[in-house]
Amino acid sequence: MTPISLLDFLRLGAFGPYTPTVHCTPEDVFLALGAPEEAYAPGDLDRAYVAGDARCFPLIVAYGDVEFHFAAPTELTTLFVDSFSGRRGAPDGGPLKLADPGPLREGTSLARFEAAAATLDIDIRSIRPYSPPYAFVALTEGGVEVGFEHDDPDAPGSEPVLRWFCWTPPRPAALAREPRPIRPAAAGIGTDASCRKAS
Repeated sequence: MTPISLLDFLRLGAFGPYTPTVHCTPEDVFLALGAPEEAYAPGDLDRAYVAGDARCFPLIVAYGDVEFHFAAPTELTTLFVDSFSGRRGAPDGGPLKLADPGPLREGTSLARFEAAAATLDIDIRSIRPYSPPYAFVALTEGGVEVGFEHDDPDAPGSEPVLRWFCWTPPRPAALAREPRPIRPAAAGIGTDASCRKAS
């Protein structure tokens, strides 16, 4: 497979040959990216994944550290990364070859991320507080949110550092100013009958 540029993901919102959209199926992702390492939901790990079977949702499709969260057979809620098991704090794509992680490394400070983005021609649309004073979310031109968190904002010299990044569906402009959970798929995933991909 052609390497997937994480810098292009930040710039364009395209994850290699796949551009996330709300109305898609797990099979759309499989077709573009190949077979995942896992397709599962925490609520029922024993049920084999069956394409289109509503009992198999919510569903998480995993390629290493990269997770696609589906609320329903044709509803992608997020492409989410919050673990970084690759070299030097970069995310690992499992069977996918992730390239150009740039500043998308666990522990990158918000200030360093902003400087790297400017050098790499990545437009940051906004940086907003989330759960002040603990976290901040940067939104890139590609519609990717990058989350930065303090371990202890009251500690001398504490800086918010990169802990996660995700694509979520664009929100209507009227709602864009309202805060939303920084881990959108965590609420509700695994609460219904769910599945994993049969081996």
